[in-house]
Amino acid sequence: MAASTRLLAPAPGSAWIPRRPGGPIAIDAGTFALATLPTSPFWARRYIRQFLGSCRGIDVNTAETAELLVSELVTNAVRFAGNPVSELQYSDRVNAGMIWLSVRHFCEGLLIEVFDDDANPPVLIDVPEDYENGRGLLLVDALSREWSYFYPPGGGKVVYCFIEIPHAAAMTHKRPARAGLDTARAGPQRVTEEN
Repeated sequence: MAASTRLLAPAPGSAWIPRRPGGPIAIDAGTFALATLPTSPFWARRYIRQFLGSCRGIDVNTAETAELLVSELVTNAVRFAGNPVSELQYSDRVNAGMIWLSVRHFCEGLLIEVFDDDANPPVLIDVPEDYENGRGLLLVDALSREWSYFYPPGGGKVVYCFIEIPHAAAMTHKRPARAGLDTARAGPQRVTEEN
């Protein structure tokens, strides 16, 4: 889906909107502030690795996909919201813009949101095979269930994607069985020759 046809609204469960009654409840949630510096994708990958390592029910493939997509979204934020590296002197980096990474773990999957202060929308483009750049959103589009962006009230933009957790589709949202409790009340059974 082209970015121009996307719904420009926060995803359900977004960190940028108050939780609505009946809305999704995050099992785990985390945020990480970064500067628009070339090292930010590295630190974002490190953060997501540590965050997902503390979450239950996240398999290796989901964690690797999340790490890749976080890296792509943060790289885009650094590239388009920050000043080009060649223009920044070391002393100027104190004036670098901010990036906010939010990760929310729901039963169904992971919501990854990246805020930057650039108001230009992300553009999904087809790039020739021999190009080195321009594939970030193609990866996000291919590996996530959905992605989009929206403009928060204070300015800038938030680009987000939702990654499904493979086992979540097979799970029902029923309360877990109380294994063992009903049989424990019955007490031990006697084994007799008649049984």
